[in-house]
Amino acid sequence: MKAVLSICAVLALAGAANAALSSSQTGPVARTYSNGGGSGFGGTLGSGSITMEVVNGGADLKISFAAAGGLNDIAAIMLDTQAGGFADADMRDRADGGRYAVSEFTRELNDVFPDMPSLPDFGLAIGNFGAVLFRLNAGNTDGHLQFEIFNGAQDITIPLSLLGSPTQVNWFAGYISGDGYASNESLPASPSINSLPGNPGHGDGNFGGVPGLNEVRYDNYNQYLIPTPGAMALLGLGGLAAARRRRA
Repeated sequence: MKAVLSICAVLALAGAANAALSSSQTGPVARTYSNGGGSGFGGTLGSGSITMEVVNGGADLKISFAAAGGLNDIAAIMLDTQAGGFADADMRDRADGGRYAVSEFTRELNDVFPDMPSLPDFGLAIGNFGAVLFRLNAGNTDGHLQFEIFNGAQDITIPLSLLGSPTQVNWFAGYISGDGYASNESLPASPSINSLPGNPGHGDGNFGGVPGLNEVRYDNYNQYLIPTPGAMALLGLGGLAAARRRRA
């Protein structure tokens, strides 16, 4: 059994060579991503979906999570919206479950994030408590991640100005317990983690863990493209013209 698990780990890490953009969709309309993988904690994230939409006249980004099962843990959505960002190894904040989830993912191992244009700048934690957005920063002091916004439902509306007025949001998500153990679920699907047993965060082999595993790797990411204000205005004019033609 040990040998089989070791082979699984090697194959999973080898899959990282295929790391890539998984799905790119263009706003400002709502776009739903349901290209996840893994079922270690029941498929809540792996079979679930995340929707992004530009709202309030182009001022805000709305992000919603539709769980495919009981939302007993936390969907940690990592957002790359500007240059810079932070790696998993830069952060450790255990002040609460949301901070724990976005700053560590896997408590016992380092997590390798996808090769996005840059590293994540914000971490969004969505659970049965609602949705909370943190600005990421380096540190290992509890409470060091900066709280930004909370909403008591599984969706959140974020000012685009807060995110740095991006023209694209690159992101990926993992499914994490409130005390830092990761499922093998991800959105989008990432073979390196989805092919591991259900709970790779337990490095001692308990609960599906993989003895000897040195890191947990997330291969792929999704992208939501945000038109410039000028482009959105043209889209609005086009829609108005079409409506007038229909009335005529």
